Amino acid sequence: MIKQLFFILVSFFIGFNASAGNAIIQTEKRGQGEAMILIHGMACSSEVWEDVAAYYENRYEIHLVNIAGFGNKQSLETPHVLKAIRDEIVGYIQSEGLEKPVMMGHSMGGFISLWIAAEYPGLLGKIISVDGLPYFPVMAMPGITAETAGPIVEMMQNNMNNSNPETARASQEMMIATMIATEEKRPKVVEMGMNSNSAVIAQAMGEMFTTDIREDVQAIDAPVLALGSWYAYRAYGTTLESARKGYEAQFNPIPNARVAMADKAYHFIFYDEPEWFFTMVDNFLAE
Repeated sequence: MIKQLFFILVSFFIGFNASAGNAIIQTEKRGQGEAMILIHGMACSSEVWEDVAAYYENRYEIHLVNIAGFGNKQSLETPHVLKAIRDEIVGYIQSEGLEKPVMMGHSMGGFISLWIAAEYPGLLGKIISVDGLPYFPVMAMPGITAETAGPIVEMMQNNMNNSNPETARASQEMMIATMIATEEKRPKVVEMGMNSNSAVIAQAMGEMFTTDIREDVQAIDAPVLALGSWYAYRAYGTTLESARKGYEAQFNPIPNARVAMADKAYHFIFYDEPEWFFTMVDNFLAE
């Protein structure tokens, strides 16, 4: 499982750098009502939320976040990509005058949502983290820490720098197949990865290994729903119960958090089990 997860992550690094830009995030608004902010995951764009946005835009004012270098070629000149993303989203909430918005994040977006809530108590209303954790590497590599992750980060970046563009698409397609069970949903996510800025993605993924907020999340005062997956890794010894225990270990320190594990969805839960996903989120939002 460790090697499989590692190469899934590395697959997202394949891309081509392009023009620089200034803004770290861009947003698109849809619908009316209470604010709901949607943050995509690694090497993706807000297009992954198309079904979710369509489902909620008749009840919420949807704020779709697009991050520079993710699903686009824009570059970022910053020593700390994840922190810069976090801070710019916080600034957006404040400048827009959003009052305790709902925040939903997928994978890296879930991590950023939790980080915002931990650093800025009272800023958010409810949080839905879709297969995003305070420190995801430990799920695949027990014992790893932010301090010992350096060699892994270096290896990932070396893989990126030495990748062959001619095999990029085949690699991307193979790895996305391990993250999305629903075949018709795979092509657009493959394209998002191919269109991403490899340098930005490499830096962001490295920071995911070296940024551990497990001790910080106890400061979160907003209700949290964590939706997890496990089924894609069953061939590597992962079981529903082992995955649940791993999730609960990271979310239990949050005063008001609950964990729900998808039955057979892969990493993109909202694609593979949409009915279950919307039922869980609807019930959480209605409380």
